[in-house]
Amino acid sequence: MKAALLLSYLVLASTAQADVLGLTAEFGTFSPDPTIEFSDHDETSETTDMDADSSSYYGIAFEHPLPLIPNIRLQGTNLTSEGTVTSDVVFEGQTLSGKAKLDLSHTDYTFYYEFLDGILWLELDAGFTIRDFDGSIELDSVRSDLSATIPLAYISAYATIPSTSLSIGGEFKALSIGDSSVTDTTIKVKYETPFLVGIEGGYRSMNIDLVDIDNKDVNSDSSGVFLGAFIDF
Repeated sequence: MKAALLLSYLVLASTAQADVLGLTAEFGTFSPDPTIEFSDHDETSETTDMDADSSSYYGIAFEHPLPLIPNIRLQGTNLTSEGTVTSDVVFEGQTLSGKAKLDLSHTDYTFYYEFLDGILWLELDAGFTIRDFDGSIELDSVRSDLSATIPLAYISAYATIPSTSLSIGGEFKALSIGDSSVTDTTIKVKYETPFLVGIEGGYRSMNIDLVDIDNKDVNSDSSGVFLGAFIDF
């Protein structure tokens, strides 16, 4: 019975792929208001009043009609915050305070299937994401690299308003492994012109809780609005 269900799922997934080749690209700015804690592992973290730089994001997706093989989406987010830590924090084995900079920039590699593609004006994708953090923490001129690779569940759903080029929906990525967890929620409105290009905007909320990553504990809650453009071939 389980084998039959698995086979049915694979058949449905394969028939749910795009029937033609497709390529989409997006880019824009993201303006989060972060709340951040960080310290050496097992030491007390301190909440810091930090300001995020005007961050940027990009994405590119490739869709194909090949059965069983997932579509591919590459996304990147430049996410850096700066501020001043007024309370002592144990960092790199030292008790420090002062100017701080946290770089949580990351690249997402998403592999997904299309389960709905314009049926009843609905689009539904699901799969998984590999998020690669390649950042750093700096406090009082003491710097430490911050690297981690975390798998996430991925789902994306959009509905197009009939007789318009306006669609509303969102994307959700999340997973918890041990004491570390990542939740990334995007609510987006998109408008596509007759010339393949369009504009998009919305609200994105990211909660990143990394425990014992390069001997560091980091908790970051970054939420804010974004605005960008896209092209859909």
